[in-house]
Amino acid sequence: MFGFGKKKKQREEEARRAAEEQRAADARRAEEERKAAEAAKKAEEAKKAEEAKKAEEAKKAEEAKKAEEAEKAAKKPAAKAQEKKAPAKKAEEKKAEPKKAAPAAKKAEPKAEPAKKAAPAAKAAPAKKAEPKKAEPVEEEIDEEAAKANGKFEIKRTNDGRYMFNVRAGNTQIIASSQVYSSMTACKAGIASVGVNAGVAAVEDQTLQSVNEEKCPKFQIYLDKGGKYRFNLLATNGQNILSCTQGYAHKASCKNGINSVINNANAPVTVLGNDK
Repeated sequence: MFGFGKKKKQREEEARRAAEEQRAADARRAEEERKAAEAAKKAEEAKKAEEAKKAEEAKKAEEAKKAEEAEKAAKKPAAKAQEKKAPAKKAEEKKAEPKKAAPAAKKAEPKAEPAKKAAPAAKAAPAKKAEPKKAEPVEEEIDEEAAKANGKFEIKRTNDGRYMFNVRAGNTQIIASSQVYSSMTACKAGIASVGVNAGVAAVEDQTLQSVNEEKCPKFQIYLDKGGKYRFNLLATNGQNILSCTQGYAHKASCKNGINSVINNANAPVTVLGNDK
């Protein structure tokens, strides 16, 4: 009887211990699962944070790239304007060089004085040295009278059998010349283009420090390599259809040349030579 009761207690104790071990095992498993879930959650958050960081860096890089491109685009007009200013500045420097030569010639004159005192017959020598100054070429300037509408177009054949035309002012001076055309018909079309474009063309003065770029058709005033003023006439498509034949010492004469082209844009046409 007592033995039966003792065994029963042993079985109950074993069952209790087994239940406690099971609960402990369940608790450990639950804790491990909780920790695993927490670790997975942290890993997911870290992944999202890393992706957000990369996206932010990519966004900043894109913004920096756009800012750099915008800065380069902003510098291009300034660089273009500077390039336009450079030829004009160089031309002005070249134009100023002959002026520097004048004082040198004046300084050279006193050196000849000892020769005058030593030999009175040598007094004529300084006058001969001054002669080269008179030999400097002087271009014929165009005044307002010459720019009036009493000129004409002249078509002539070139040495290679092609055609070109000149705009001749009322004072018989050639103001501007065209490009060379392959046929008489094309040459006459060029004259017609002057008639269409000259009257409505703006004037773009490229000799100014700040150049206001005009749309075609337009006249362009510029300085050549010798520091003289010249002009071109560009058609609506940007093609150069007319250029002045000489450089002018004064901008006013260059503008008178432009006015002469405008005033004579519909002048009569004369064909020279055997092509009449």
